[in-house]
Amino acid sequence: MEPDYTRLLNASTVSDDGELFAGLYAELKRIAAGRLAVEHQHQTLNATALVHEAWLRLQHSAPEKWRDRRQFFAAAAEAMRRILVEAARRRIAVKRGGGEACMALDGLDLPAPVADERLLGIHEVLDRLEEEDELKARIVKLRFFGGMGHDEIAALLEINEKTVRRHWSLAKLWLYQHMGENL
Repeated sequence: MEPDYTRLLNASTVSDDGELFAGLYAELKRIAAGRLAVEHQHQTLNATALVHEAWLRLQHSAPEKWRDRRQFFAAAAEAMRRILVEAARRRIAVKRGGGEACMALDGLDLPAPVADERLLGIHEVLDRLEEEDELKARIVKLRFFGGMGHDEIAALLEINEKTVRRHWSLAKLWLYQHMGENL
């Protein structure tokens, strides 16, 4: 039987049920660790810090009552996405001199875009995908930023796993086609 996360999230204090909170925390940490495993090697956040930051954001932006665990985990994945994008933007600002004077580098070969720039490109393209097809965008967020597998996404969104796989394939193709414009 699946834990009643919705009851826990809607309780007056989350610590009312320590065992249930531990399960919720462990699931969030697993998602964060999965996402950070494919992140930039110089990432300063660890899974614990990412979960804590996401939790704080969710506390400030939480609805009066959570409908279900699907709404909560989708919001958590979105919060983690935004945290990672903000961290990438800060690192890029520092890499670009952080406001220091520029000097000409004519004739130098520059390296390919770094992971942070790629993450920002994905973020921008994903916003466009969300305007066109919200379901595909949610699947991408849960898969890419939430680190979830097809079966987990299917259970969370209450749709067939084959549907998730089909939308994931189409979303990857769409993202690939549009990524060239952002990198």
